[in-house]
Amino acid sequence: MQDWLSFEGVVVPMEWGDSIYTVLPLPADIVEALKSQGTKRVDVELNDCPFNMALTKAPVIDSVFIYAGKSILAAAGIEPDQVIDVRLRKADENLVEVPDDVSLAIMQAGVSDVWNDLTPGKKRGLLHTVTTAKRAATRAARIEKLIESLR
Repeated sequence: MQDWLSFEGVVVPMEWGDSIYTVLPLPADIVEALKSQGTKRVDVELNDCPFNMALTKAPVIDSVFIYAGKSILAAAGIEPDQVIDVRLRKADENLVEVPDDVSLAIMQAGVSDVWNDLTPGKKRGLLHTVTTAKRAATRAARIEKLIESLR
């Protein structure tokens, strides 16, 4: 695994169309170091809270950034415009952490082969809706919807 790259960053609002997103712009030297490693995904620690995230670009901001939505900010205890400690390194782009309840549901539904044939990005997208649920009932319903999408 690669060494960690560290810097102090600030999560800022980014206006894009009618929406406002919260993002963490990356310093140019960090972007260059990651680019030299050929990475698109990074293991990130924001104030010591770990995440696996994509490096992102948008036409409305000059730098590469990491999306830092409400659930990420809440998990890391971060407020927009707060200076935070950031550590990141190249992540295994094929690694997808599947929660135990989702893994069990996939296995019990007999759709493991379909799940295993999905790309890591598709798996992450399907899991995002499950892992962002706030209530247990919502999570269970989203797991069931995920299973149905695999049938």
